[in-house]
Amino acid sequence: MLPRRHILDVWELIKNTEDLKSMATVTLAIDAIKYMHNEPKKDHLVEALELNEFICFMFPAKRPKNRSLLYHVVSDLVGLLMYGMPNTRKLAIDNIETINYSEKNMEIYPVIEVWNMLKTRIKRKRNEANDIIDGFIRKIRVEMDILERFPFVEDIFAESKDRIKEWLPSFASYYDENRKNVRGTYDKWWATWLCKTSKEEVLGAMVNRLASQVEREYDIVIDKDKIFSSIISDRAANRVENEQFTRWYKEGVNLLLKI
Repeated sequence: MLPRRHILDVWELIKNTEDLKSMATVTLAIDAIKYMHNEPKKDHLVEALELNEFICFMFPAKRPKNRSLLYHVVSDLVGLLMYGMPNTRKLAIDNIETINYSEKNMEIYPVIEVWNMLKTRIKRKRNEANDIIDGFIRKIRVEMDILERFPFVEDIFAESKDRIKEWLPSFASYYDENRKNVRGTYDKWWATWLCKTSKEEVLGAMVNRLASQVEREYDIVIDKDKIFSSIISDRAANRVENEQFTRWYKEGVNLLLKI
């Protein structure tokens, strides 16, 4: 999912202000840091699970704030079902479905059970190009609803630029990277999402990013102006999309923590 939704993911479960800020930052950082290398060492979802486990053992003082990495995985799994699975993410599900978590001391995080439950409950998007494009548009609607109805999310997003420093030791150690490099990667990623600018600028940047991606991956040219207008003018549709996502996300996390 996109960054503002990941912040709202944490807020759905954590209302303590300091914990919320800290947990939101680490769940954003796992998305940002994957761009540090051109060739990630493993799939993003598996990496989030393993980073969570690494923090548990190597930085126990950060527990349970690192639990937000589990929320991040559930959110992404719901997103793959609701909005389609791009070719770049198929490996993610192959890994989720085949890794023996009991051998990796991760049996207390039954991600496969959550995935299998969600598969039986959520109407899955087909993975054809037009369905993937429609899925991206719906994700952008989620972000726009958050901008309009949950303004505190933007405050947390802005503060994460400073809060990342508390997670630098964990990320630098896990990735065997210089803290300065980790911080620089986060700052660059953070800047691309235009935090604390107008909603029109944010939406325009997301639509431009979508246009570049679908042209690169599917050789399809989309009507950016038409998509921009349809999203900016239909707040009701944006709200419905976000609330639908919230329902499935909460079901997934509740199951994850209950098993």
